[in-house]
Amino acid sequence: MLGTVAERAGAEAPEWADRPWVVWTVFGALGILSAGLAAASRRLDGPAEDGGGPVSGARPGSLHPPHVVLERVRGRDREIARLRALLRRPDGRFAVVCAAGGMGKTTLAAALAEYARRDGYTVFWIRWRGPETFSDDFVQAAVGCGLPRSAVSAAQSGNDNLPDAVWRQLSRTRKWLLVVDNADEAEQISPEGERVADYRGWIRPYGRGLLVVTSRDTASATWGQAAELIRLEPLPAAAGGTVLLDSAPDGGTLVEAEALSSRLGGLPLALQAAGRYVTGSTSRHRDFAAYRSALEEELTALVGADNPHPTDPNVARSTVRRTWEVSLDQLDREGVPLARPLLRQLALFAEAPVPLALITPELLTTAVGRPVGQAALDQALAGLERYGLLGVPADQPHAPGTGSRARGSVTLHPVVREITVLTLTTDEPDRLHDFEQATVNALRGEVTALRAVGVGGWTTARLLAPHMPLLLNHPGLVPSEDACTALNTLADVLGDAGSYALQLSLRQTVLDHRVELLGDQHPDTFTARNHFANSLHSLGRYERSEGIHRQNLADRIRVLGPEHPDTLTSRNNVGYVLQLRGQYAEAASLHAMVLADRTRLLGVDHLLTLTSRDNLAKSFDQLGDHTAAATLHTQNIAECTRVLGHDHPLTFTSRDNLAATVNHQGDPTRAAELHRAVFADRTRVLGPNHPHTLTSGNNLADALHQLGEHAQAADLLEQTLSGRVHVLGADHPDALYTRSQLAICRSEAGRRQRRN
Repeated sequence: MLGTVAERAGAEAPEWADRPWVVWTVFGALGILSAGLAAASRRLDGPAEDGGGPVSGARPGSLHPPHVVLERVRGRDREIARLRALLRRPDGRFAVVCAAGGMGKTTLAAALAEYARRDGYTVFWIRWRGPETFSDDFVQAAVGCGLPRSAVSAAQSGNDNLPDAVWRQLSRTRKWLLVVDNADEAEQISPEGERVADYRGWIRPYGRGLLVVTSRDTASATWGQAAELIRLEPLPAAAGGTVLLDSAPDGGTLVEAEALSSRLGGLPLALQAAGRYVTGSTSRHRDFAAYRSALEEELTALVGADNPHPTDPNVARSTVRRTWEVSLDQLDREGVPLARPLLRQLALFAEAPVPLALITPELLTTAVGRPVGQAALDQALAGLERYGLLGVPADQPHAPGTGSRARGSVTLHPVVREITVLTLTTDEPDRLHDFEQATVNALRGEVTALRAVGVGGWTTARLLAPHMPLLLNHPGLVPSEDACTALNTLADVLGDAGSYALQLSLRQTVLDHRVELLGDQHPDTFTARNHFANSLHSLGRYERSEGIHRQNLADRIRVLGPEHPDTLTSRNNVGYVLQLRGQYAEAASLHAMVLADRTRLLGVDHLLTLTSRDNLAKSFDQLGDHTAAATLHTQNIAECTRVLGHDHPLTFTSRDNLAATVNHQGDPTRAAELHRAVFADRTRVLGPNHPHTLTSGNNLADALHQLGEHAQAADLLEQTLSGRVHVLGADHPDALYTRSQLAICRSEAGRRQRRN
């Protein structure tokens, strides 16, 4: 299942001049389903809100709930009983666990998930990260409940409404629990122009299992009449005291623990921070009574009342803020003065894991205005982690400050981030500019470094993606053009890495910015639209991609002229998507036009000319003219090797496409040899799980199947399917194709075994 080559040419990236570049083949528009990513990046669970017991993050890329120790969930018996009763008999209702930040919503939902698991329920956990990934996660849950993949494909192709298809399956299936965690932006969950309470989107009360949502939004009108709102209150003194004793058993008596809990207003996040502090081996206040005394004077000034009420968001912020100011004061006394500015700096990044690669001495040097050494920075990171002011993802092997910086990350609790930013903007506004400048410099510098690193920087690129749009928020610190260039550069790296969902998010951000700033008929907007459409077809959204490319082609012809390099790029990309959609004759006509124009305008050795020659050869093969295709592919391989080198992506593409043509000519033995060589080279250069490597594996398996090596082909297809599901998602066209081929292979292998 091979594809031609789409391109990302445009006015803001003059690939026909000094640095030619091209989005090389994605073989059937490989994409990535965010529920399975990396991002790395983007899928690391932050530390759960503490409702009386420790909760560790779920594994990235999974729908597994975070772990909770049920015996240490204190003071929530009534709420858990209500949820368990609703789980047994939903009766057309769903639950919304709602409260201010830091009140333990995630912990309560995780406790319910553990009870449900023990009672034999199938449990799915979706952490809300935005509308881009939400639908994919919901579909994964429905597939886990038995939704046929054919039904998903039908809905994605426009033959059905996807939420309707998902909820039809959920309404037929018993004993499931689905948790949507941190759905604080309810307006983004509902379809455009509708409310969540209309129940026509993803949030519905119609399943035979139970849907649970956690949110800071406590309004009944938001969730509708079918919602069972469970509003969390602060923990009573007895429960809060027990929480403190759970985490710091030597911190004092139960009476002293209860007194401290009352002083903190029973706010679980504040209790967690206090318990973490008291157990610190170097903490100044080593028991509950001393800690409470340290809080007394400033907390009274901040809260203004003897008995704070953390359900008031402002009071909650003040209470929680003071609990970690005690820890920061302690770190000051320990000789770690960088901890406070480092926390402020980390809070200015996006609400996502912050790659350790960003946290450099240069970052803090810019922020604090004086030289910072690596050892002092590592000490500050370790201190913040020790006192629970930053987290380390559960699957990360190295803690901050241990010297492993390339792949790691740290997280901040959303409430910690929110209040720290408020503290910086209100208490130190004169220093805000320096911290923002440090953020901008770090993001731009890291993107430049990643472009040079290549494969070794892909993991960091995935972690960096959520933070890059911050560049567009600081026009006074970085010009708009430079910000867009940085976002596009990272998007290119993500495309090389096969992280197409993250790439699409950045392309969408740049496109929206271009339209707002320049209008929809500016050449730079055309370029952004071209990039966006390329990301769509990489994700398997061919129909929408074709429509955008066609409109872009018409606009570029009118504004730039028919022979402008950007216009030729759009014509090439229309042809590319047409091939993916099986419209081979029209695609061949377009590719022939582009090849002739590029040969005349750019020369025979230009990268884009070589790309067009490969695309035309592939068109010939798809039209059945295998001899012409083989001749053109052979010529292109020689030219690509001479001009670009043996290991260039386009060289690999031409070699793989020639192997497919040879197979179509009826020589599967030679085709298998050619595919095997490309598979080995791509594994060596790109790694075993890169989408292009997986495509080569699939192509080799097809050739082996043609040779009658059904068992060997099936083994290779199983490996390929596992990789494609992990990287692209179970419902990507390439994963569906591999699954189909595997079924055929297994059937043939079974028939042969029965004959023998």
